[in-house]
Amino acid sequence: MTIEVVLTRWAPTFLLLLARCGGVVVFGPVLGSRTLPRAVKAGLAGTLALLLTPLVLGQGLRLPVDGPGLAGTILGELAIGAILGLAVQFTFAGIGIAGELLAVQMGVGLPEALDPHTMVRVTSVNHLLDQIAVLTFLAVGGHHTVLAALAQSLTLAPPLSVAYGGGVMLFLAGLFGAALTLAIRIAAPVGAVMLVIIVALGLLNRVAPQVNVFMVSFVLTIGVGLLALLFALPVLGAVMAGSFQELPSLLAGLLTRMRHGL
Repeated sequence: MTIEVVLTRWAPTFLLLLARCGGVVVFGPVLGSRTLPRAVKAGLAGTLALLLTPLVLGQGLRLPVDGPGLAGTILGELAIGAILGLAVQFTFAGIGIAGELLAVQMGVGLPEALDPHTMVRVTSVNHLLDQIAVLTFLAVGGHHTVLAALAQSLTLAPPLSVAYGGGVMLFLAGLFGAALTLAIRIAAPVGAVMLVIIVALGLLNRVAPQVNVFMVSFVLTIGVGLLALLFALPVLGAVMAGSFQELPSLLAGLLTRMRHGL
């Protein structure tokens, strides 16, 4: 392989794929965790780009020679990778919303801790569900699905061939609605139990006003909430697994829209 071939064929293709893979690694789930060193993320993105480069070498990609055109092209590829990663992150966002809802209902919404996965302050319930979601995601092969979608994007949305419109943005907006639906599905079992407890405490306050319901509610809501969450974990895991198993069809629909333009 001559220097000319490397500079004219391998280098432009690798640079474009590096931007796309970098978007997936940085914005995607698990791989985009802030606990991973930047050197590891950069090495992973570079390795993926190097492995995918032979798949598109025959397309004869040529980068723009001017600075603004080159920057716009690289940013476009980075946007494609970021969209693929964010599409999966919406599922994790729905699980996070469910954790916040349950924490408020159980009365443990105020104490917060630093989540090492996202490096933001979250409640204990949110942190627990996030860890379960990560393990479930890996168990059902969600990371393989993301990598397969990245490779498939080279066929459905080749570099330098994606136009820009509003189709993908509308698709992501729909994923936000799906994330809210997932949050309600996850929070529903424990939320129903907490609703019964609140109604029972209200009736107790009417029947026996001398009982300090306010103080009783602290112990009762936390204790019953934790027990309900414990018994609901198998159901919650099944709901998460079902959502992650829908990722192949979801990402396939997203790539189809990319084929017709962002």
